[in-house]
Amino acid sequence: MQAWQYKASALKLAPTMILLVWGAAIAQYHSSNSFLSEMVSAQWVIDARQYFTVKLDHAFTNPESNAFAKSLLFGIKTEMSYSLKTAYQQLGILHIIAISGMHLDILFKLLEKCTRWLPNKTWTRWTKLITLLLLVWSYTLIAHAGPSVVRASLFFSAILIGRFFHQNIFSLNTISIGILLVLLYNSQIITGIGLQLSYAAVVGIHFIYQPLVQLVPMDNKFLQIAWSNLAISIAAQLTTLPIVLYYFHTSSSLSIIGNFLFVPLSSILLYGLLVLMVLPRIVFVQEFIAKGIGWYIETMNKSIGLVFQFFQMEDRQYNLGIAGLAYYYFCLFVGLYWLLSRSPNALLLILFGTCVYSIIKLFSL
Repeated sequence: MQAWQYKASALKLAPTMILLVWGAAIAQYHSSNSFLSEMVSAQWVIDARQYFTVKLDHAFTNPESNAFAKSLLFGIKTEMSYSLKTAYQQLGILHIIAISGMHLDILFKLLEKCTRWLPNKTWTRWTKLITLLLLVWSYTLIAHAGPSVVRASLFFSAILIGRFFHQNIFSLNTISIGILLVLLYNSQIITGIGLQLSYAAVVGIHFIYQPLVQLVPMDNKFLQIAWSNLAISIAAQLTTLPIVLYYFHTSSSLSIIGNFLFVPLSSILLYGLLVLMVLPRIVFVQEFIAKGIGWYIETMNKSIGLVFQFFQMEDRQYNLGIAGLAYYYFCLFVGLYWLLSRSPNALLLILFGTCVYSIIKLFSL
């Protein structure tokens, strides 16, 4: 009974919070200077960014390792070589060096593990919530508050606040909250390809990942991890592929291979870099860790270059169009519906959608 009363009292705050967020968003939309833009250029953010970049300069004497570490941690890509960026782009793994949900997910998990020892009391829960939110948004500002990291920060902030008020937030609702806040801040951003790709990937992982994993059960632990990583790549690729084809008329044939091989490796690397950043300046320990990370970066980048050269192939050109885009997503989610329900109605829906698409293409010629 007390738990229900606590939830009811917490829910009473929802309209007030919505109005506050709405008002702040509208005010920012009509203001000449963005709040985030002003915060990114705040002196404490500049000082923190400089502190960490100097720490990386001392840790990595190799220019390529130094440039890659800065790109992976803070999204600074100006120092990376053109050939390496091209290899990442062609392999479809450029998102590794763009601050995104993967970075916030790793930071989020590390911070949660560090605060698990706190007792489950009201003041400690408030302390944990405020601390985690401050750290997540501080990292966002230090990483120049790019669109992808802001979207990820909104997503994780919604999860944190929902858990704090004992609300089991459905992931799709959390995604919708993030989109709503971004659109309130700037309604024109809906036309941005980055926004569409990032949320398409999140929706794909949310809807398709679990059915894919359950489709091929694995008893071996190593095979489970490998198949789980591959399923995440496939799920994200299935929902982002039509957007890429619609805008660019081509797609990397190696994106699934690249994501399967190098996203887990980059996640391990990111853990190591975050640990290096928070460690105090103990010369021997820092040198030892920095040498190991430097070797890891060089090996991974050489492997990416070799994979790119070995599998390099010419991609075909596609003219998908808006009708093809809609038909692709229709077939994808009808196929998902069949996978979950095994209903024969899915076949009828596919036939109906194919007929409609054929008629549209026939009369558009």
